[in-house]
Amino acid sequence: MAAVSGSARRAALRITALSFATLALLQGERSTAKKLRRIATMRGAKFSRALSFFLAHHHTPLFARLVERSTRAQLLPGSELARIRSSALSQIGPETSSINVEVARVLSTKQLKPSTSTVWPYRPVAGGRRFIVARSAKNPYYGMMYSKLHHVGFNVQYVATFTEILEALTQSQNSGESPHIHIDHWLSHDQAVLLVERMQPDSTLSVTAHDLEHSGGQEKTHTGMGVYLQRAAAIHLLTRSSLERLGISASTVEARVFHVPHPAYLGEHAGAYALPRDRTLARAELGRQADEFAVGIVGRVSDRKNVELLLDAAAHLLTGPHGAARPPHFYISGALTTKFAEKIIRRAHSLRNVTLIAEDLDDATVGLHVSALDVGVVPYHGYLNSGWILLALSAGLPVIASRESTASEVVPREALIDFSEGDARSLARAIAESTHQNQDVARAAALARAREVHPEVMALRFAQEIAARVPVK
Repeated sequence: MAAVSGSARRAALRITALSFATLALLQGERSTAKKLRRIATMRGAKFSRALSFFLAHHHTPLFARLVERSTRAQLLPGSELARIRSSALSQIGPETSSINVEVARVLSTKQLKPSTSTVWPYRPVAGGRRFIVARSAKNPYYGMMYSKLHHVGFNVQYVATFTEILEALTQSQNSGESPHIHIDHWLSHDQAVLLVERMQPDSTLSVTAHDLEHSGGQEKTHTGMGVYLQRAAAIHLLTRSSLERLGISASTVEARVFHVPHPAYLGEHAGAYALPRDRTLARAELGRQADEFAVGIVGRVSDRKNVELLLDAAAHLLTGPHGAARPPHFYISGALTTKFAEKIIRRAHSLRNVTLIAEDLDDATVGLHVSALDVGVVPYHGYLNSGWILLALSAGLPVIASRESTASEVVPREALIDFSEGDARSLARAIAESTHQNQDVARAAALARAREVHPEVMALRFAQEIAARVPVK
């Protein structure tokens, strides 16, 4: 059923509503029949909202079950079909299991999007050059990495969206300025072309390669990355192997490229994580056992984080002889912003060694959950860079990550255990091995690495590298 399109599911739901309206009419429930017929005539979001409302306010178990069957699919929480499914599960949930209630709660949650109302005041300094960059209010990275740009002559203007980048570019150029634009993620080809076309010759561009670009097999010149690489005066790498992993020839970028690692989440610019924290106190505050061996992942769970692999590893550790001195407990803490949300919830609830906290956590709570772990696990699909790794190191956690990833460039050897990417049994063995690791040595190495990439140091280095490639005045 997962391959059925959304429009086909809506058509099926309309037929279901009309069929149930006929049944209600035969049973003398004219009001119910009238409401369902009216809902069936609606289209788009109006149909979805009306059907969800009906399910939430009318006790119709049979209809709810029919709707539930019609919406069995991979649904992104907060989407129209997910909210319909949530309403159906809420009605039948108490009759079957608490898992349905939890799935319903998560599916009804609106997706977390960058705020369009966040305003960072722009305060230009005489003689400085405007540096325009989009910033997320949910991630301290931006405030950490860009905190020293004013020391080299830039005036930073933070915006929230790509549209606001275009607006700031137009406003500054119309005022006679030659602004600098910094892009932190690969955009579509059309967006990249739009931005570059609006830039005047004296305006400049730089890019940070945060992640792999998924271009669907297109030639590099026909992707957003290709457009940016042709125009960018500076290209920032968070890991040294980024060019190779992106398929970019070093000879084509020459002196424009520089490497400054992702900063640790330490110091005044690192939000409210308050790392490192005492593990025993963190567990006591969360009501967890003081002597358990805890592994896991903290932060929003997107498709790329591949927590399904972590759950498979947890299942292997329940059934296979992996030599763990103490059976580890798995924690997955963070909002589920993935189309696999329902699958993750149901699988997690079936495993007694897994605790899933599917909630959007503020920074202070994230810091608490990270600090309560013994080991941070990175089960991700292919990636260039992981902020989660730096968060783990900042808490003094050793890390388990795939040997095919960039983790070995970031995590010290004493604090890293690797596994074969995508192999749940290999991951299970690595987790079992971590229970025998010298925790004192591993934690000391993790913290030492975090201090090496302290935001104060990385921000100044980033500012100097940009200034060396981009004229400030």
